[in-house]
Amino acid sequence: MGHDEEDRPPLFWKFRSSNGFIVFSVCFAIFVDVLLYGCIVPYVEIPRFLYESRVFPFTLEKRSGVPEDQVQGWLAVLLAVYGLGFSLGSPAFGWLADHYRNRWYPLMAGLVLLLTGTMMLWFGTMVQFLCLARFIQGLATACIWSVGLALVIDTVGSSNAGESLGLLAASMSVGFVGAPSLSGFIYDRFGYDAVFLSMVVMVIFDIVLRILIIEKKDAVKWILQETDPNDPTRPLLPPNPADGPNFDIQIHAHPLITLMSSPRLVTAVFISFVEAIIMTSFETVLPLHTKETFGYTSTLAGLCFALVVFGDFFSTYAGRLSDRIGARPCVVTGLIASGTVVFLCGFATGPSLASQVMLWVLLLGVGLAHCLVFVPTYTEMSLVVEQIEREKPGVFGPYGAFAQSYGLGNFAYAAGTTVGPLWSGFMRHQVGWGPIMFALGVFSILSVIPSYLFLGEPKAKEQGDEEGQSTTSRI
Repeated sequence: MGHDEEDRPPLFWKFRSSNGFIVFSVCFAIFVDVLLYGCIVPYVEIPRFLYESRVFPFTLEKRSGVPEDQVQGWLAVLLAVYGLGFSLGSPAFGWLADHYRNRWYPLMAGLVLLLTGTMMLWFGTMVQFLCLARFIQGLATACIWSVGLALVIDTVGSSNAGESLGLLAASMSVGFVGAPSLSGFIYDRFGYDAVFLSMVVMVIFDIVLRILIIEKKDAVKWILQETDPNDPTRPLLPPNPADGPNFDIQIHAHPLITLMSSPRLVTAVFISFVEAIIMTSFETVLPLHTKETFGYTSTLAGLCFALVVFGDFFSTYAGRLSDRIGARPCVVTGLIASGTVVFLCGFATGPSLASQVMLWVLLLGVGLAHCLVFVPTYTEMSLVVEQIEREKPGVFGPYGAFAQSYGLGNFAYAAGTTVGPLWSGFMRHQVGWGPIMFALGVFSILSVIPSYLFLGEPKAKEQGDEEGQSTTSRI
């Protein structure tokens, strides 16, 4: 009797274990995480018109008593400690997630960290305490991204990962675009507490979604219960890791070392670093350039950067294309296009209308090129894990290494988000807008070389794998 109750499917288990619900839950987690990140201006040098649209500059002055001339410095520190938490947490949470039989505990830990960091920011007044809160939020971001991406791959499979990862990229863009306007609007209309109350409510809803998720590996037994054992259409599902121990304490061939020994993965990680530098450099210098050169208001400057982010809404199409033709042609084409349009942005230095229109078109091109690079690159990180598993079965242990692979990619992206603003902010004072764009364009073009050489699998290898899979299916 007790055994029957234990094996009874939970309520709405089909919906809760469906691809759509799981992908939506991870998308919402990333949206909320990016929205919270947007409370602090992600610029090393902050123009006054953007400075006034966010919550934290006022928080530091009014609640923490920081002199106005020191606010910008403390904002940079808060950004840096967030990046530190993101960088350190990415490989750590990736390793942890790949040693649990499911993603529930690590991802829930990330959401609890996010809630904790948000509450600390809400009630904290000492700047040191705020720094600790931002570090915790950085750890939460590392966990949500590394484990969340791995959960999506577990759900949809690597062969269909591109489209789903494109949805995640679009969610990130919605959060990034919505953060300044939403937090600024709530702060102006309802005050400081209302901003954080709304954030806490969203994080709690995020936690509820995570509680409702039933992972595919846990739903296997109920799927099989509803299928006739003699039915030839019965799913050929792999052994359920849930039958094993809850936590695997063995280190299987040092997975991180194994991953980093793959030129294919190292290249994907490097491209993640490159894209982070390019995008955060634009975040840093574009508002200042448009204000000084064209006399733009905060609204127009925001619309300019929205053109860059707008490209991410096409990420699902880039993902589908990557699923169909592979990452290499997408990334190579995207890097060439990105390098070209970024280089041309350097010529938009005059106040004329023609110069402004040219910049608008080029910024849209930057965003489209970015989505053509970003999503296929992250799809490639999961395909590398599968390639290594085929060549060395069991090398990553019973739970694989998807989260560790994404942990390395997120580590590189976090490093790029630190290097980009620092480098571009320094270069802006030294050489100005044009040379920065020229340098970024050349950097993107040079990145084509390792991408062409190492991304994707050789054609002969792919054909061999297809023949092997065909033979296995006939057996």
